Amino acid sequence: MTFVSKLAMAAALTLGTSALGVSPALAQKKNEKAPEVKVSDEFRTPAAAAQAAVEAKNWAAAEPNIVAAEAVAKSDTEKYFAAVLRLQLETSRNNVNGQATALQILANNPTTPPQNAKVYQQRFYYLQGVAAANGKKNAEAIQFLTKAREAGSTADDISILLANAYGATGKNAEAVAEVEKAMAASKAAGRKPPVEWYRFAIPKVAALGDRTATAQWMTRYIQEYPTVQNWRWVIQVTRQGAPTANDKVEKLDLYRLMRSTNALADRGDYADYAYQAQTSGLPWEAVAAIEEGRKNGKIPAGDSDTGRIYTASQAAAKAEGSLDRQIATAKTGTQTANLADAFLASGNNAKALELYDQALQRGGAKADEVNLHRGIALQRLGRKDEARTAFQAVPATGPFGNLALLWATSIDFPPLGA
Repeated sequence: MTFVSKLAMAAALTLGTSALGVSPALAQKKNEKAPEVKVSDEFRTPAAAAQAAVEAKNWAAAEPNIVAAEAVAKSDTEKYFAAVLRLQLETSRNNVNGQATALQILANNPTTPPQNAKVYQQRFYYLQGVAAANGKKNAEAIQFLTKAREAGSTADDISILLANAYGATGKNAEAVAEVEKAMAASKAAGRKPPVEWYRFAIPKVAALGDRTATAQWMTRYIQEYPTVQNWRWVIQVTRQGAPTANDKVEKLDLYRLMRSTNALADRGDYADYAYQAQTSGLPWEAVAAIEEGRKNGKIPAGDSDTGRIYTASQAAAKAEGSLDRQIATAKTGTQTANLADAFLASGNNAKALELYDQALQRGGAKADEVNLHRGIALQRLGRKDEARTAFQAVPATGPFGNLALLWATSIDFPPLGA
C-alpha cells in the first residue's frame, strides 16, 4: 500500500516543492510537469526531522517531532504530510486508534492523491467498523463496514463482522446473506468454511420461517461436517420449529433419522422416540427402540418410565395380531399406506416397500408422505439410488420436503463417526 512518495515528501520538506498529487509513476513520465507544493519553514523543520526519524525507524525521536509538526500545520498540504508521518508511527506500534485519526485526515484531505484517497477510506472505515463491532455498537459497525466495502475494501472478515452486527440487531436475512458471501470467498480461496459459520447461520435461517432453505443449509452443513454430533444438532434445530399439521409424523421420522445416523445420545432420546412411536400407533417400533437403548446401555436397567412404555407397547403389538393377515383388508390407498407404516415400524422393510408401491397405485394416500417412507424403507434395504429417487419425489416446498432432503443427505454418510 503506497501512502506517499518518499521522494515527494523529502522534496517538499527540504526544497519546498514536491510532485504531490500524482503517483510516482506518473511523475516520472517524460515532459510532465508536477504541480508545485510549498510548506512553511515553521512546519518544515519539525516535519523534516520527523521524516528522517521515521525512515530510520527511530520512533522515539519521530514522535515529538510529529507532534510539533501537527501543532503548526495550517495548510491542507502540511496537514497531509503530518498525517502521513502519524500513520507510519501508529502503524509501527499497532495503535489502531492512532491510525484511524491519521486515516480520517488523509481520506478527506483535498491534497491526497485520488488513487490513494480510496485506500485511506477503505482502511479508515474498516478500522472504525472493527472498533464499533468490538464495542458492541452494532449500528455503527454496520455503517462503517458498509462504507469500507463501498470504498473497495476486500478485508477478509468484513462479511463476518457485518453478519454478527446484523444478527445482533435482529436483521436475520442480512446476517445470513453476509455469511453466504463469506462462505463463497472462503471456498474461492480453497478453504472450507468454519463450522461456527453454519451454526451461526442455520438458526437465523430457521427464524425466517423458510423450512426449505433451512433444510438446504443443514444439508450443506452435514455434507461439510458429517459427524454424529452435527446430525444431532441439525435435528434438534429442526424440531424447534413451530408445530405443523404433520407434527407427529415429522417428529417420529426425525427420531428415525437420529437412529439411522447413530445420533440417539441418551436415555431421554430413546424414551422420547419410544413414546412418539407408541402414541403414533406403532408399538413395534417403540419396543425396538427401548430394546436397542437397553442393549447399548443408554436406558438404565429398571427404568420405570420406559418400562411402562415397553409393557404397554408389547401388549398393543400382541393385540394387533399378524400384520400379514391385515393385508387383505387394506382396500384403499390410505389403508394400504397405514399398513405399510406398520410394517416399516416392525422392521419388515421389504413388505413395507411393497405396500407403499400399492398405495401409490391405488391413490388416495398422501403421496409425499408415502414417498418419504418409501425412501426410508429403500435406504434400510441398502438400495441407495432408489432411496435417493424416492426422496427426490417429495416436493421440496411441501410439508415433508425438508425431511426428505435431510434423509437424502444421510444416504451417503451412514454410519457417521463421532
